Amino acid sequence: MRLLKYLKIMHLAVWIMLFIIISNDTIRAEELEGEPKVLVIYTTKDGELGPDQRYLDLLIGHFTSDIRFVSSDDVRKSDLQSVTHLFYFGQLSTYLPTTFLPALDGFDGTFVAIGYNTEKLGQRFNFIDTRHEINIDQISIIGTNKILDISESSIVEVEPDQGSEILMSGLMKSENINYPVMVRHERNYYYAFDYIDSRQSTLFAELLHDVFQVDHEHAYTGYIRLEDVHPLVDPEPLKEIASILKEKNIPYMVAVIPIYTNPITDRRYTFADSPKLLKVLRQIQRDGGSIVLHGYTHQFRASETGEGFEFWDVENNSPIYAPAEREITLKTEQDFPSQKAYDIYIDDLQAFEKSYTEAKINDGIDELTKYGLYPLAFEAPHYTMSQHGYQILADYFSTYVGQAQLSDQDWEIMDTAPYITSPSFFHNMQLLPETMGYVQPDLEEPIQRMIDQTERLGLVRDGMFAAFYHPYLGAEGFRELLSELEKLPNMSWINLKELDVWVKGENVSIYTRDGVIISEYGRYKVLLSSFEAIVYYIGEFVHYLAWIIAGLSSIAVITFIICAFYLVNRNKLLEG
Repeated sequence: MRLLKYLKIMHLAVWIMLFIIISNDTIRAEELEGEPKVLVIYTTKDGELGPDQRYLDLLIGHFTSDIRFVSSDDVRKSDLQSVTHLFYFGQLSTYLPTTFLPALDGFDGTFVAIGYNTEKLGQRFNFIDTRHEINIDQISIIGTNKILDISESSIVEVEPDQGSEILMSGLMKSENINYPVMVRHERNYYYAFDYIDSRQSTLFAELLHDVFQVDHEHAYTGYIRLEDVHPLVDPEPLKEIASILKEKNIPYMVAVIPIYTNPITDRRYTFADSPKLLKVLRQIQRDGGSIVLHGYTHQFRASETGEGFEFWDVENNSPIYAPAEREITLKTEQDFPSQKAYDIYIDDLQAFEKSYTEAKINDGIDELTKYGLYPLAFEAPHYTMSQHGYQILADYFSTYVGQAQLSDQDWEIMDTAPYITSPSFFHNMQLLPETMGYVQPDLEEPIQRMIDQTERLGLVRDGMFAAFYHPYLGAEGFRELLSELEKLPNMSWINLKELDVWVKGENVSIYTRDGVIISEYGRYKVLLSSFEAIVYYIGEFVHYLAWIIAGLSSIAVITFIICAFYLVNRNKLLEG
């Protein structure tokens, strides 16, 4: 009996173990077949994420939105659970903690190392021997005609073993000596730059298709955006440009600022003050154009709408942490007796930033909606917004157009991705990057300068060609720009209405379905939220009523004339 009982227990244990093994294999298969799960371990001087890590985020976000970053000082074995692709970004040569390498034990997915410290990554990177730094000013992908000139830059010189493959090489054109820049050995990759930005990473962005084993279609996408349209903009050039785009059946975007503020008089202008412009914008929306919310007033403090910032305090070069009328001197961690006290201070600042940003976003959505304009994406004025700001914005918009600010210390540290992406610091928003700039009439050959950018962007198989234009420059200048854009090969235009986009304001919900904009909102709450809108719609009602009365009056006059004519003729017949 005891033996029989023992055999039953063993039989049950075997089945449980088989179930666990099969379940784990099934989960693993689902992970491999689904969206890649990426962990980026970084080593920086201060242990914090910087612009280079965020730019790497932009590149990886083209392939997955499941991206996490952790410092090499903090990484634990549990961080690698379910990870399919591991990146190590060593931005400086230094010792790694003793807990680092054991945390990587057992990882058998794709591993990409960037920069320094590869000798500390274990046997997987024994295929390269690191030496010293060398300078290069040109890089190319082996076996292709993809060559990119760059400013003179230093890379880590490595000697790959015979079992590895050099994917990218670099050289100093004056010396013509090739050095490995990106090397592959099985599922391990090494990239020899210790920094990443748009000026040198275009070919790296292309080779990430190899890293993720994704063969995206070799076709470019693009868009044209008409910029800074606010209530005081002249509607005629905008109307003429819109007609050109409609005639050519090209979808486009219009970046709209709902409120114009005069910095001298403080008077605010809405679209109720510009009925002709509003009519043009509504027609644009019915045709091929899509509205992008470009801030609420596009200004802060005493700056002019369209010129000022709105989500960045330029005077303090910081996020907006206080009302415009209040001067603020930001404190540092050294000004506080403890870390806890400093954290409370930062929490208070960010609480103000959150309330300020949310108010601006909701007011902007409401202001456009009340006049029948439905924004499908967001663009921050001058592309400036803090990392916390992006997190706030992601609750309201699914789609962002423009470039990305990569630092909370300096607004000028911004960059663009070469393709559509969803980086982790965008919190599931999709970035449609602007990559070509805009027409600057004070420059020599401004349009050619923009087109020159496409030579680099075209090195990525699914690169983005995107530019913007200020309508006040006129239709002729736009024709010239569009003529050059139409010459770009194998490019399709982005239509926001045909993408899966959504906007969720406090009072308004907007989304697209099969190319149609669908909006849901409390009409009275939104339409009656401002005196200007009430006056505008009363005026519209009176205008239409006047037309109806005029029509009825005309019908009455015509009827009277017909009746009179009939009676006169009838009397003549009776008398005759």
